[in-house]
Amino acid sequence: MNYKLLLPIILLCSTFSISAEERWFEVELLLVQRNTGLDKLNEKLSSDALFVNTENSISMLKEDPAGTSNPVVITAQEFDNNGNNFKLLDSSHLQLTEQRKKLAAHAAFTPVLHMAWQMPVTSGNIARPIHLFAGNNLAITSQSGNKWAIDGNFKIYLDHYLFIDSQLIVRQKIIQAPIKVQPARHDNLNVIESQNGVEIIDLNTEPANFENKQRVVIEEMLFDQNRRLRSEEIHYLDHPLVGIIVQIRKIADK
Repeated sequence: MNYKLLLPIILLCSTFSISAEERWFEVELLLVQRNTGLDKLNEKLSSDALFVNTENSISMLKEDPAGTSNPVVITAQEFDNNGNNFKLLDSSHLQLTEQRKKLAAHAAFTPVLHMAWQMPVTSGNIARPIHLFAGNNLAITSQSGNKWAIDGNFKIYLDHYLFIDSQLIVRQKIIQAPIKVQPARHDNLNVIESQNGVEIIDLNTEPANFENKQRVVIEEMLFDQNRRLRSEEIHYLDHPLVGIIVQIRKIADK
């Protein structure tokens, strides 16, 4: 066997294999918050801080630690050119603009992210998720790092069909109900008896200097969905706090 002729054939087949695993598509994404308080939901909230690992995800947006929010329609100013090989499309390519305007006019919804881009889509075993974040940065006042209202991974991949696998943390600031805080000293407590340094207090008498205090906390829920899609069709991913409208379109001769 002529191994000199075999090597180019192997390399050529490898090239075809790589090309078959990567196809370019145009993606349009409209991310919408539902104007529903977490306290109005029956779903169980996380007892601990949720975590979605975005360390190895593809960066799509520039993250400004001093920023309070991102614009809804993403422009080249917010797009991370160094974090990916995608091509951002300007607003003239947005085909879901009417849907965004109708949702913005509805009291139950607030659009927080709308953008379109071209990207290569690969098979699920090698595809990397995209790091998405949107809405207000809830941690600005405490300077404890970014805590976006919506933050996590959005993965598009091919497995005979197109799929979306998404894990997003949804956050809201909640004002907890007033709680009674006992002061450090108890000068005004009704001491019935004091013997050998031990005070006996009348528990039936509420101290006059108890005070009500409110706490502002950040509560979290997880948006975790996997969906098979058809190209060109508009798909809606629903959640009590978030809605995602997405359309993935074929690109000819890419």
